[in-house]
Amino acid sequence: MASAAACVSTAGWAQPDIPSDNEKALPADIIVTAGKREEKLKDVPMAVDVATGEQIEKFNLFDFKDVPALAPGLQIANTSGRVSIATLRGISFNPDIGGPAAVAVYYNEVPVDIQTVTTAIYDIGQVEVLRGPQGTLRGRTAPAGAITLTTRRADLDAADGYLQATVTNKHARNFQIAASTPLIENKLALRIAALVDRNRVNHVYNINRDEWSNQETESVRATLSFAPTERLRGNIMYQYLESDLVQNRAVMGTGNRPSLFSPFVTGPAISASDRLAVHEGQSFYTNRTHLVTADASFDLGSHLISVLGGYQYSNLNSRTDQDVGNAVQGYDQVLTVPNPTHVYTAEARIASAFEGMFNYTLGVFYNKTTSHSLSSIRVDSFFANRVPNTPFPASMFSLPLLAVVDIDNNTTDLAFFGQTRLQLTDKLRVELGARYTRVSATAQSFLEVTTTGGVGIPVPAGVIVPRAATVDPDFVTQINHPLTGTASISYDWTPDVTTYVTYGRSYRRGSAQLGVNSPLSSDLLVLDPERSDAVEAGLKAQLFNRRVSLNLAAFYQKFDGFVGLVTAPTSSARNGVIDGSANSISFNGDAISKGVEMQFDARPIDDWDISINASYANSHYDNALVPCRDSNGDGIPDTAGQPAVPIGQQVAVCQTNDRLANIPRFALSANSELRFSVGSLQPFFRGLVNYRPGFYSETADYRYKAITNVNLFAGIRSPDAGWELTAFVKNLFNTTQITSASSAELQVATRFLVPGPAGNPAPFRSGYTAVSVNPPREFGLTANYRF
Repeated sequence: MASAAACVSTAGWAQPDIPSDNEKALPADIIVTAGKREEKLKDVPMAVDVATGEQIEKFNLFDFKDVPALAPGLQIANTSGRVSIATLRGISFNPDIGGPAAVAVYYNEVPVDIQTVTTAIYDIGQVEVLRGPQGTLRGRTAPAGAITLTTRRADLDAADGYLQATVTNKHARNFQIAASTPLIENKLALRIAALVDRNRVNHVYNINRDEWSNQETESVRATLSFAPTERLRGNIMYQYLESDLVQNRAVMGTGNRPSLFSPFVTGPAISASDRLAVHEGQSFYTNRTHLVTADASFDLGSHLISVLGGYQYSNLNSRTDQDVGNAVQGYDQVLTVPNPTHVYTAEARIASAFEGMFNYTLGVFYNKTTSHSLSSIRVDSFFANRVPNTPFPASMFSLPLLAVVDIDNNTTDLAFFGQTRLQLTDKLRVELGARYTRVSATAQSFLEVTTTGGVGIPVPAGVIVPRAATVDPDFVTQINHPLTGTASISYDWTPDVTTYVTYGRSYRRGSAQLGVNSPLSSDLLVLDPERSDAVEAGLKAQLFNRRVSLNLAAFYQKFDGFVGLVTAPTSSARNGVIDGSANSISFNGDAISKGVEMQFDARPIDDWDISINASYANSHYDNALVPCRDSNGDGIPDTAGQPAVPIGQQVAVCQTNDRLANIPRFALSANSELRFSVGSLQPFFRGLVNYRPGFYSETADYRYKAITNVNLFAGIRSPDAGWELTAFVKNLFNTTQITSASSAELQVATRFLVPGPAGNPAPFRSGYTAVSVNPPREFGLTANYRF
C-alpha cells in the first residue's frame, strides 16, 4: 500500500508537476481510477492500494515483482523463469492451467499478460491494486482483484523529464531516461522514455555451467498526448520491450552418489543459503513485446464519451532443462516453449457527469486473444533389466523420445456493462452494476511422440510410453454467457469518515489443459466454470486535520468450483500402477476466502511520513477432492513411499482444506521517510520493512520460516527536488529464507524392460529439492536528476 502522504494524482491526461515533499498532497487528495473515472480514494467502495511513480522510484522498485512490498497480501512470483504467478487475498492462479487469471492486469486500462508487465517497470504514473472480485466495469472478470498500471503521459504545457542511474555491488545496473515536450502548446505533446537494465535475477550460481542467473532488458516508450479542443483529449502510447533471461533453479539437499538405484553423481551437499543450481542444461527465456494503447474522451457537458483500444504482440520463448536436480548426469531434458500471442482490445463507454441524484455508465467491451505454440520436450524412457530374485536392475538403457505439442488457443470476450449511482441523500449513496459477457474459447492440440531423429515410434508391447498413439488431437470449445456484477451502499458519517458494504459476483471460464504428455481423461483436463460471491465491509477515515488516514476492510468470498492446479502421480493404464510420471492436473474444488485488511498513513509533522499496512487472508479449500500423491490409499497426501492409484482411476484424490496458495495468511508492510534541511540541501532517511510469518504447507509438506526484510535508504537532494543522490541497502540483515519449495525429491523415472510383480524400479534420485530463496544483501547508489 502506498504512503498516502506521498501520493499524487496521476489520473489526468497531463503529467502534473512533482511537488516538493513539504507540498505533497494529504490523504484526502488521493485520486484513483478504480471505478473507471477519477474520484477520491475515500469515495471508492472497495479496498484499493495506491503506489505512485514517485514511490516506485524512491524505493528502487525496478522489478514489478517488488511492488507487493507496498501492498501486503499481494505476491508476484516467478520461480521457474517461464511464468509469473500473481496471488491476492490468498487466491492464486497458475498460467499453466490455460484459463483466465485470478488477478487481472491492465496497462493504461488495456488488459495485458502479467509476464510482460513484470519484466520491466519505468516512468510510471501510478499503480493501483484493486482487491476483491472485478466483474462490472473492468475488461475481464477476475475473482481476486486487478492491478492497473498507468504510464506517465506527456505534459501539454511545459517540457520536463528525468535521468536516473543505479548501480549495486551485486552487478545490477539500471538506467532510465524520460523527456516530455509540447509540440503544439496546450494541444499536442510527446513523451519519450527508455530503460536499460542488467541484474542477476534470483542470484543463483550454476556450478555445472559456471554461470550466474542474469537478465538483460531494454525498452523504449513513446506517448503522444493531445487536446485539440477543450472537449476532446486523448493519448496514444507505443512500447517495445526486449528481454533475455537466464534463470538457474536453486536446489538444496545432500546430493547423490552412485548406488544400485542411481548410478550418477548429481552434485555436492547444498544448503539454501548457498543459492546454487546443478542442472546441466541452460534455462533461457526471451521476450519480445510490442504494445500499443490508445484512449480518447469527448466531453459533452452532461455526458462523457470514452473510447479505449489496445494491441499487444508478445513473442515469448523458453528453453529449460527439466532435470533440475541433475538426477541423470550428462542429460539435458530440454523443454522448449515458443508462445507468440496477439491480443486485441476495444472498449466504448458513455457516462453521465456524476452530478445530482442519478448517474450512470454504459459500455461495451471486446477482447480477442490468439496464440500458437509448437512446443517440444524430451520424454526419454530409461529402462532396466531386473537381477533375478532381487528388486535391483542389472543394466540400463534409454529410449530417446521427443514429444512435440502443437497448441492453438483462441479466446473472445464480448461484454455489455452498466452501472448506476444513486445519491439518495447528501450522505447516503447506492451503486448497482451488472455485466453480461459472451465468452468463447477454442483450444486445439496435437501431440506427436517421435525419436530424436524424427522417426515415429510404434508402441512396444509391455512398455509404457507417454501416449498410446504417435499423434493425438484434442479439440475443446467452450461458450458461456455469465452475468456478473456489484452492488454497494456507502454512508458518509462526516466529510472525512465513510463506511461501505459491497457485494461482488465474479466468474472464470473453465480451462482446457493442453499438451499433457499422458493420456488423462477429459474430466481431468477440461474444467467447469468457476463462480464466486463476495461481501466486503469497510471504513475509510481521515483524522486529525487529515494528517492521518485509516482504511479498514473485512471480506468473505465463497467459491463454487475454484479452478486449481496440482502435480500428482498418474496411471496411464487405469490399473493402479504408476507409470513413473507426475503430471500437472487441473481440477474444480469448492473454496472459501475471508480476512481483514488495514491501511494506516500519517504525517505527524510536515517532514515525516509513516505508512503501516497489513493483510490477513484465510483462503482455503472447503472439503475439496484434490488430485494428490497417496501412498497407502487413506486419502491423506504423502511425500514418502511408493505412490499408488486406486484400481480403475488415473489419479488418487484426497480431501483437503489446505490453503489455495503457498503463502502465509498474514503480511505486513511499513515504510517511512524523515527529511530535514541543512543549509540549502535536504538530507533524508527512508525505510521499508516487510514481514510475513512462518507457516506449514500441506501441499508441499514443508514448514516455511518467518521472513523479515529491511531496506534502508539515505540521501540528499536539492530543496526543489531537482536532483537527488541516494545510497541504499536491501535485505539489511542478509537473511536467507526459502519462499517456495518443491513437494518431493527431484528425480527421473525408470521402468523395467519386462515389468514384473514388483512394479517399476526406483527412479533415479537426485538427493535435491527445488527451492526459491530471497535475494541476498545488496548495496547500491542511485542518482536522479529532474529537468
